Amino acid sequence: MLEICAHFDIHGPIHEIKQKFKTYPTLSCVDSFIEAFKMAEKIDAFFPNLGETKDILFKRCVAYARSNFLSWEVILEFIRKNETNNEFTWKLFQELNKQEAIIRRKVEDIENVEKEGPSYIIGNLEWKILCKRRGGSNDYLGLFVQVDNPSCDNYGDDWSCLADVELNLVDQVTGYKWHHSFLHRFCQNDRSVGKTTFKEWSQVTSGYNYVKDGTLLVEAEIKIKSTNGLKTSFGNTFSTIGWFDKSPESKSNGKDPATEEDDICKEGEVEENDDSNESDQESEANSDGSSSCAEKEEQSEADKTYVLLHCKDIPIVLEKSLLVRQSGFFKKKFEEESNSEKQVLKKEDFSLTQSFHLSNYDSTATKALFDLMQGFPQVLNSIQKFETFNDMIDICKTYEIDRFEDITNRIRVIDFPFEEVVEAYKVSKLLETIDGFDSQADELKEKCVAIAGSNLASWQYLVSFIVNNKGDNIDPAIEILKLLGNEDKCMIRHVVPDIENIDDEEQFIKSNALWNIDVLKTTLKSKDYLTVSLMCTAEDPDPDEWSCKVKNVEAKLLKNDGTCLTEHVEEHTFHHEYDDKLELFSMLKSEVLDKKNGFIDEQGKKLQIEVKFERDKARKVAYL
Repeated sequence: MLEICAHFDIHGPIHEIKQKFKTYPTLSCVDSFIEAFKMAEKIDAFFPNLGETKDILFKRCVAYARSNFLSWEVILEFIRKNETNNEFTWKLFQELNKQEAIIRRKVEDIENVEKEGPSYIIGNLEWKILCKRRGGSNDYLGLFVQVDNPSCDNYGDDWSCLADVELNLVDQVTGYKWHHSFLHRFCQNDRSVGKTTFKEWSQVTSGYNYVKDGTLLVEAEIKIKSTNGLKTSFGNTFSTIGWFDKSPESKSNGKDPATEEDDICKEGEVEENDDSNESDQESEANSDGSSSCAEKEEQSEADKTYVLLHCKDIPIVLEKSLLVRQSGFFKKKFEEESNSEKQVLKKEDFSLTQSFHLSNYDSTATKALFDLMQGFPQVLNSIQKFETFNDMIDICKTYEIDRFEDITNRIRVIDFPFEEVVEAYKVSKLLETIDGFDSQADELKEKCVAIAGSNLASWQYLVSFIVNNKGDNIDPAIEILKLLGNEDKCMIRHVVPDIENIDDEEQFIKSNALWNIDVLKTTLKSKDYLTVSLMCTAEDPDPDEWSCKVKNVEAKLLKNDGTCLTEHVEEHTFHHEYDDKLELFSMLKSEVLDKKNGFIDEQGKKLQIEVKFERDKARKVAYL
């Protein structure tokens, strides 16, 4: 209807359509929410004259998300199904993350006023309006605002939130509000504020229109002034989640960057010796009085020409012949200009032929790359930021410099934190455009998804992740979340750091469920066993109805030589009980600890486990 009105410039029905949006029943499921959200995005993009209609619809979507996105599963379900512009999606989550909002609660049964109501997202905390009735001869309605418990479990004990709170009892006919205001610092030991004697019960039920058709309408206006100690992730890196690269399907290609410098030095020594031998032979052969090796070297050095590269805050001077040998771009460039007249600037004992500007790139990236071209990998081996790697790869691609393997070898050994995951994912997308580096791109992408899955099993962390990645970062951030929420094949890798001291295992989001590999010590008939199981849990609002079916499960205990012990399970259904496990291995502890069997490392501590499986697409985890 809106498309027809906009296309044919019809204005008559617009008012009725707006009213319909205002009175339309509450969005009832994720599918209807997504349809409404897509419509709001379409109006915003293509029908600017319907801005008011878009605002009404967008507010309805924000209100729905504020009370329904209190589960990371629900958010991932929305991300997986949503096809709107990612910038518009970012706007939705930014609204949830805003530091002020008005939340309303409709108490459907006045006689059961203390029944717990819904929770709402404001400023990445979970808020709830509580109603209490004192009863007895001094009968009062009490109103309170509470920061709900589940929202704070991941923040620990040190968080706090200073907020202005205004609690209102709303007259449902006139709109008049009876209110009390508070300034309160919420924390782990003091989560609520309000007034036990908010309003006399007799005045609530008679004299005003606070009660209408047996319902009571209350609201809270919350303005967050400051927060402290609210984290944005679990803070896991690859070392803490036990990530490893060695497996039967994934073997290291190329040299370890840690030893590359030594290799280059050795190669340099060989070349130097070869040059020396050749010089000796030439000296012997040219006994008729021709110039010596030292004289030739001096002459060659005098003939060398250099190129000046302007890179943001540092100039770099490189030998022209080096650029010609290692860069297809510069080779073509100098060949084209070889017959043209060039201005040569003399400076001390070398000549400068030309200068180029690379000011769009990070100076560390340019220095690392050009040092590497000269045989010095020290700067490359110190880089931790993926934005720098991105620039290095882009320079190599633009100027046809074949140093991709050196860069990817360095990337493979970095234990980067969660804060780098989006930049790392952007590097993986860039590697996909380079011939022969698909496997390196897939490996890096897999790492990004793994570290995101181990850090975002919390709706607060998901909201922060989306809001913090605006602009150019929002598209790769949403792609990562779509991969976390998909229902395709899954793989979980886990390392037990110390087989003698098994701690709680890390949990991972995969296929919109929470998985972990449980390693348990048991004793049976005086013999110690190690049991490895796959576990699946959920934050579903109706846990009694939750189930998750997997099939084609392949579990591996990896050995040091690249082989493995494998177990297969055709299918298994996890139910709502938390202790529901799929047992994969049960072995004598002595067999696992025996170094001859190759399951543990040389120090006798680490055990590597890998599990692959498929989610049954017919079953869903998240319900709204």
